[in-house]
Amino acid sequence: MSETTANLALPLIAAAQAGKHVTHNEALAVLDTIVQLACLDKDLTAPPPSPVEGARYLIADASPTGAWTGLAGRIVHFHDGVWDGIAPKAGWIAYLADEDAFYRFDGTAWSTLSRTLSTLQDLGLLGLGTGADAENPFAAKLNTALWTARGTSEGGSGDLRLALNKAATENVLSLLLQTGFSARAEIGLLGDDSLTAKVSADGTGWAHAWRVLPNNGYVGFGSAAAPGGPLPVAPIFVSGSMTGALLQLENYSGSSSAVVNITARIARGTPAAPTGILAGDRFFGFFGRGCLATGGFSGNAVTFNGVAEEDFTATAQGTLVDFQTTEIGTVTRRSVVKFRGNGALELVARAGTPDLGLAPGQIVFDGTAAAFKGYQGTRWSRLTNLPRFSASMSADATIPAAAWTKVAFNTAEVNDQGAFVTATSRFVAAEAGTYTFGAGLAFRKSGGASPTALQARFYRNGAAAPRHRAAVTNLVDGVSTLSLTGTLALNAGDTVEVFAHFTGAAGGILAADSAFWGLATP
Repeated sequence: MSETTANLALPLIAAAQAGKHVTHNEALAVLDTIVQLACLDKDLTAPPPSPVEGARYLIADASPTGAWTGLAGRIVHFHDGVWDGIAPKAGWIAYLADEDAFYRFDGTAWSTLSRTLSTLQDLGLLGLGTGADAENPFAAKLNTALWTARGTSEGGSGDLRLALNKAATENVLSLLLQTGFSARAEIGLLGDDSLTAKVSADGTGWAHAWRVLPNNGYVGFGSAAAPGGPLPVAPIFVSGSMTGALLQLENYSGSSSAVVNITARIARGTPAAPTGILAGDRFFGFFGRGCLATGGFSGNAVTFNGVAEEDFTATAQGTLVDFQTTEIGTVTRRSVVKFRGNGALELVARAGTPDLGLAPGQIVFDGTAAAFKGYQGTRWSRLTNLPRFSASMSADATIPAAAWTKVAFNTAEVNDQGAFVTATSRFVAAEAGTYTFGAGLAFRKSGGASPTALQARFYRNGAAAPRHRAAVTNLVDGVSTLSLTGTLALNAGDTVEVFAHFTGAAGGILAADSAFWGLATP
């Protein structure tokens, strides 16, 4: 028959044993030591100098000294002035008062109980360094925290993915950042499935910073950052109602070379295998759209583009800048100004001149007239390719006495814009404007007649133009001449001709020394 119990080695009272109380008290002393085991320390290598009755220690050191010699790995207790040692068994748990921690004996050594836990299931509350409650079932009061992946040598993949889940789209799944338990920032899925970030200065009023759409990854800023705001329609989309800048870039380099650079790079092909760009490819584009009175937005009504003007090579990289606008009263955008790769400024040709939105100082290139025109406040005037002509006579002409007769200038030596019609000996204004005319007539005697005076004047639209007349008297054959000049304001289609008049007798006009000329003034 065994003298001790199987598990705790409590001494048993033998039959007819004398002094049974000694054996009984010894068993009680063992129970008093190991039941509700709470030790003062486990790191001492020798007994404390003044132990109290019932004091218990774990001896973790392999070679304790003094009264603990030979008691390595045991539970020691001070009883009746003597240190006794009890050998622990695997699975025993002890509370260490100096560490405020539980330890477990695995049959060889003591280790903290938390290290032995591999599974915790269905915990109602968990507090780390603080108390958890119904509002915060998990609570931690820490200064640092670490989550690290289990490597392949530890049976893991080396990856770490933290998954957070909400019940439905309309619920909230977020990380809430606080100062003094007052919210200052929140990021997550805030009532929909867009990734949203918002901030607060007081925990009450919130401003949305950005929002990422779940279906295409487009990022919205400003009013497009708030759920329910306008949906981003581009990878980077800024929307707002403020009158100031929606986007402002600044740079402080501490020197006069501070700049803000925005670089656009384009290529054909793919990101992995880019290829050269070709003539007509666009480097960048700035587009303007406006809301219609009937609702919805217009197309790109105004643009500013950078374009390749040739296929790009190591030695050929010509570019142009193209400004496009939509003319008043239309919906079709067109190029209006280009800065070309050859250094030229091009006002893109248009058919005719505009009728709306006029202001002094405007310049256009009228493709119909093949000329630059400027608007001076009341009308458009040609600046280039002006109508001009110089006409002569193919033969001498006889003018009857006392009758204003058209001089037959039937040969055009200069006739820009075809404004002079030789068949009718008249100038026809192609467009309204101011024109300057001149005529020179040389006298030729006709037979034996001797006129006393020669006059000339301009006729506009078949009638004499007032204040434009010249005369010469004392006529000498082949010598006497007159010069007539005038400036007339004409409308499109107006005609100008030269008429002559002899006094006293008929006379002749010497073709070799007579001319009719004119030009439009800018």
